[in-house]
Amino acid sequence: MEKIILLIVLFVLCCVVSFSQEIRWQNTIGGNNNDIITSIEQTADGGYILGGYSESGISGDKTEGCVGSPDYWIVKTDASGNIQWQNTIGGYSTDYLFSTRQTADGGYILGGYSGSPISGDKTELCIGGYDYWIVKTDSMGNIQWQNTIGGSSYDELYSIQQTSDMGYILGGHSTSNSGGDKTENNNGVVDFWIVKTDSLGNIQWDNTIGGSSDDQLHSIQGTVDGGYILGGSSYSDISGDKTENSNGSRDYWIVKTDSLGNIQWQNTIGGNNYDKLYSIQQTADGGYILAGYSNSIISGDKTENSIGNDYWIVKTDSLGIIQWQNTIGGSGWDEPHSIQQTGDGGYILCGYSGSNISGDKTENCTGTWDFWIVKTDALGNIIWQNTIGGNNDDRSYSIRQTADGGYIVGGFSDSNISGDKTENSMGSLDYWIVKLTDNYNLITGKLFFDANSNAMQDAGEPAVANKTVT
Repeated sequence: MEKIILLIVLFVLCCVVSFSQEIRWQNTIGGNNNDIITSIEQTADGGYILGGYSESGISGDKTEGCVGSPDYWIVKTDASGNIQWQNTIGGYSTDYLFSTRQTADGGYILGGYSGSPISGDKTELCIGGYDYWIVKTDSMGNIQWQNTIGGSSYDELYSIQQTSDMGYILGGHSTSNSGGDKTENNNGVVDFWIVKTDSLGNIQWDNTIGGSSDDQLHSIQGTVDGGYILGGSSYSDISGDKTENSNGSRDYWIVKTDSLGNIQWQNTIGGNNYDKLYSIQQTADGGYILAGYSNSIISGDKTENSIGNDYWIVKTDSLGIIQWQNTIGGSGWDEPHSIQQTGDGGYILCGYSGSNISGDKTENCTGTWDFWIVKTDALGNIIWQNTIGGNNDDRSYSIRQTADGGYIVGGFSDSNISGDKTENSMGSLDYWIVKLTDNYNLITGKLFFDANSNAMQDAGEPAVANKTVT
């Protein structure tokens, strides 16, 4: 009898593992034109803040027209993805929002770049073609202050985070030489540019970091020692701040600085072709997890051939030395944009895929591009994956583990009802948010890491069957 019970338990567990992740709910949010989400995170009240940019007028879910095209567009939802409030923020020209974070006071910090003059919500002229534009709002999305930061050419901000002193660290790249707010000339065509501000957005220091060619920064994060980790990509050989040659045409380039932005160490990581890093995060052991895409074969630092254009995740120790890596993809184009360590010590990745069943891909795409979510264990081995989309173009850019142990994914969609899409798009592209539930962890009662409070808590949200994957 005991053997029969054991077999039943094992069968149930196998079913749970094979049906390990489901769509709980989704929402298509947009107006009559292009609306592209670039950032999503869970808020302290259990809802979500969505950040991106919009070209839509008043239509569909949009309650304000754009001042220019596009404008920043932030949307706050409740825990079920229903809109609570929204704000369209911009000037007469182009304003692109790439990073939105809740702040300690319950408001939000928005980071992107702007080409707008004084107009609409813009209170300062641009110094160059594009400037960093940071906007602080209260808890209802109303502007409290803003700052336009830049040099004489093009400065593009992609990552912002509040620091322990209640100021902000800004990371992006610049083609500007010294002038305006820039205190150093570029070493090459494009350099990393990091800026530290106080709690009101006033510049405290900045640092231009690069080699003689093209170096693009996409992700910055404060580290436990009070410094910063920078993640991007580089074309540069040894020159300027670069201490290693590139292995291929573009490599991952990670740079660790102290609290004042001075370089402590760096590592150039890549193969013989094109490797572009989009997301970096410090891990619980003090090391770092890197995610981007690669089409390099075994060469340089690459230990696996790419099948097509593949996800490439790299784990390093606290000094940036590679501990392990995994090349994950199918025969087509697969591009990740976000990675986060999860409460079980593994990792969650999101991006988009044009690959059908091949290589690591276990599902065909429904449309041209689909969301592709991949969950790994602590060593980067795939635990489960899900290809999510409709009959057209669907791309995810941001994923976070939620307090219940599931995941919230944000991207855009121009698919109508088809495949996994349960609503038609209202314009060309709409915000598309998808809440995922991890049944395996719910059943096993694993603990989860709350990305907002850094607290451990039990999973508790029941699963709702919508889609199952193996």
